[in-house]
Amino acid sequence: MFEVEISQRAKKSSKNLQAHYRHRIVEFLLMLRENPVPAEFYDIKKLKGYVDTYRARIGDIRIIFEVEWDKHTVNVLLIEPRETVYS
Repeated sequence: MFEVEISQRAKKSSKNLQAHYRHRIVEFLLMLRENPVPAEFYDIKKLKGYVDTYRARIGDIRIIFEVEWDKHTVNVLLIEPRETVYS
């Protein structure tokens, strides 16, 4: 079982999202506890140039997270629309 830690920036930006996105994001975060890279259920890709950092796509929303395998921790860094997450 992994521990999921959400950054302050991700918490703040997720409050501005529509309700249907928030529900899907909560389901995704709960799944991260069991499987830190659930690629069979979600569109997940490893980010180039980073170690163990991934992005998940839920509609127009992107979730950037990193996995610390040795500590059994998933750090959610960003939860934002595609237009702002990569800039």
